[in-house]
Amino acid sequence: MVAEVLCAVSLVLVFCFSRRSLGAGLLALLTVGYAYGILRANFPDNASHFIFDFGVLGLYAAIFTIRAQRHQRHRSVILQPWVAVLIGWPLLMFFVPTQDWLIQFVGLRGAVFFVPFLFIGARMEEQDFNTLAAGMAVLNIAELAIALAQFFFGLIFFFPQNSVTELIYRSNDVAGGMYRIPATFVVSAAYGGVMAFTMPFLVAVWAKPSTGGLRKRLLELGFVAAGLGVFLSASRTAAALLALSLIGIFTSLRLKASHRAGVVTLLLLVAWLVSTDERLQRFTTLSDTSFIAERIGWSVNSTFLDVLVNYPMGNGLGGGGTSIPYFLQERLQNPILIENEYGRILLEQGVLGLIVWLTFVVWLLVTTWPGKVRQQYLGSLLLWCAVAFSFIAAPLGTGLLTAIPLTAILMLAAGWLVGRRREESTPV
Repeated sequence: MVAEVLCAVSLVLVFCFSRRSLGAGLLALLTVGYAYGILRANFPDNASHFIFDFGVLGLYAAIFTIRAQRHQRHRSVILQPWVAVLIGWPLLMFFVPTQDWLIQFVGLRGAVFFVPFLFIGARMEEQDFNTLAAGMAVLNIAELAIALAQFFFGLIFFFPQNSVTELIYRSNDVAGGMYRIPATFVVSAAYGGVMAFTMPFLVAVWAKPSTGGLRKRLLELGFVAAGLGVFLSASRTAAALLALSLIGIFTSLRLKASHRAGVVTLLLLVAWLVSTDERLQRFTTLSDTSFIAERIGWSVNSTFLDVLVNYPMGNGLGGGGTSIPYFLQERLQNPILIENEYGRILLEQGVLGLIVWLTFVVWLLVTTWPGKVRQQYLGSLLLWCAVAFSFIAAPLGTGLLTAIPLTAILMLAAGWLVGRRREESTPV
């Protein structure tokens, strides 16, 4: 019963805030997304799997039942054919009875549910973006406080051991058997990924000359919280994305000497904290080229090609690696897992579905490439780099297009980039 109430609260809360403003609605949804993992773990009813989904439905109901303004439609119209194809093809695949219909429904949800965030991102106004970034900073700080409590006192006070938290308690490969820190997320990789992906949002607002001093201090605390969160999560992919953001900041920003010294001080503080405990240093295995080569070789060259040859039409929606709730596992037929997001798309949507997604990714990155940008538009460059890195690194794992709340943030960023680029090239 508690899970059902949480679903209803999520729906109503996000809907009401979204009616006030798009930025407030997105921040409310992110709050639900940040808390989703710990709520699902502590209330492991079947309905708890849909807490975030109900929040998304509240956002959609509030946003898409109101006619967009003319300039918002102008920014998002170019995305309409892509959204139609990205949703339409999996919808057709749903009617091919390869898997049990409930499994296919879960697979359909994973394939299309977050795609409309492309429209929402394109329609975001500058004030919505600023509100979202400030909210991310606050949420990141709160997550760090919880993560530090888990780091010093253990996970058991936050995550009971059950079928929902099985993966969390299997992730004890840090510093000789210590657990990776998930904060309030489903798994530690989700925590690290979200922390790393929020950095471009924070920097985008921080770099604007119009941002006040108090908000800048808040965003700086958000930087530190995100950086430490990446290392606490022990996610190597998130560490690489964080490094990319830092490189972008120092190569693109023209800072005063005092400001540059302040940024360096923050980085040195994070570096010192990381150096004091081996549990924060799992990212150092990125220097192991044999590990990287082995991982890429296994996930791309071998398994992916085998799937391409043996399952050109896929294994049915939900049958290729989409996370299936434990209470539906027994309905899954001939499950095939592959540590490659594009391989998962191939297994579930066939060759044509894979071609559609790859074509969209190439179009997105080419269309939104910001080129040389001024300091106040640094956010476009960093967000483009984050989006590009996410899609390029997708063969190294699964979940990029089904992660809560990372996929929503990714699609939001992609839509925002398209909208800004269209506004600059063809103003209304």
